[in-house]
Amino acid sequence: MEPQPQKDPHAADLGRRGGQKRMAKLSDSDRSALSKHALRARWHRRQFVAEQERARAITYTVIQTLKKEGINK
Repeated sequence: MEPQPQKDPHAADLGRRGGQKRMAKLSDSDRSALSKHALRARWHRRQFVAEQERARAITYTVIQTLKKEGINK
């Protein structure tokens, strides 16, 4: 069995600092919404994927309807 390659500690540190800077710019409600989104994606994967697929289907239907009506060319 091959050992897993180690992550570059410098690159990991840069990514972590970038994430911290991004979060510092967000409001409390935005951070909360992002964390809830990540939690659902991680722990309720099937439901999350089903909701994404439903949203895509609705978007597709709306776009096709607009094209038929000649609104969105």
